[in-house]
Amino acid sequence: RVTKPTAPPLSAAPVVRGPRPRAAAIAPPPTTVPAMPVERTPQRNGDLPVLGDNEELRLSEPRTKLFTGQDLQGEGVLHLTTRRVVWLNAQNPAASYAMDYPFVTLHAVSRDKNAWPDPCLYCQLKAEETNEAGEEEDEPNVPELRFVPAEASHLQQIFSVFSEMSAMNPDPCDEQVESSDDEGEEEERAFPGSAPVGAGLWTVDPNDAAMEDADEDDEQQAEGDITMETDEK
Repeated sequence: RVTKPTAPPLSAAPVVRGPRPRAAAIAPPPTTVPAMPVERTPQRNGDLPVLGDNEELRLSEPRTKLFTGQDLQGEGVLHLTTRRVVWLNAQNPAASYAMDYPFVTLHAVSRDKNAWPDPCLYCQLKAEETNEAGEEEDEPNVPELRFVPAEASHLQQIFSVFSEMSAMNPDPCDEQVESSDDEGEEEERAFPGSAPVGAGLWTVDPNDAAMEDADEDDEQQAEGDITMETDEK
């Protein structure tokens, strides 16, 4: 009898036991800094902005240069609507900007050539309170804008319309507005009617010499006062 050689049994691969591989750690999403509420390249129809619902155009000033800090962005048309400040670049339509009024914390007419060579509407914007790492900054950088119209004589009208529209769009996060409204309600409840004459009030003799001297001092002081047209929130 012929016997066939048998193959040696296959040995199983050695099992190496050890610590299980750990799953790859999932990195947390990066902390993002809230973007400033400035709209880049707002919708436009030629030199006019596309208005939203219940939005009206109140003033348009052509040939107005825009400076962000010290950098010239170009020349374009400044539009003040009932909701936004819109600047449309005439040379580069993609480099246009729009912002809501509550984002502008201060606006003023600047005519001091030591501060800026040309008369302009100076604006301070709401500063970011966090840096790129999401940490709060003690002294945040305050963005600055300057609108320089070709006709400097139009600055007063631009300032007046800007102030009116800004008052129509208060900052919803402004605690001073809410506190002033609450104080007004408290005063109305505490003093529902007018007090009778002489009840707890100081009355002055019309011939009081002290009042005459005070009036003269006020007149002399008023002659030397210098006012600056500003509007701050």
